Amino acid sequence: MFNTKIKSLGSRSSDARKVIDYLYTQPIIEVDKVEELIQKSNVTAYKLLANLEGLDILKEISGAQRNKLYVFKDYLDLFNSK
Repeated sequence: MFNTKIKSLGSRSSDARKVIDYLYTQPIIEVDKVEELIQKSNVTAYKLLANLEGLDILKEISGAQRNKLYVFKDYLDLFNSK
């Protein structure tokens, strides 16, 4: 399902896969955890989060300027469906 979406990220697709794999265990994430998972800078982590948000995989839920929280919305929707 997400493979097609993340392939569009090119060289970032392997980092995106690491983040998505983690999200199946913990569906809410912040930039610090992304940095840890992909072993890259804060700026790169934020860019990846923005890419995943643009692909409609993540949704920013905190509304904050800093320390934003992102939710793996498609996964959580599986549990909220009626």
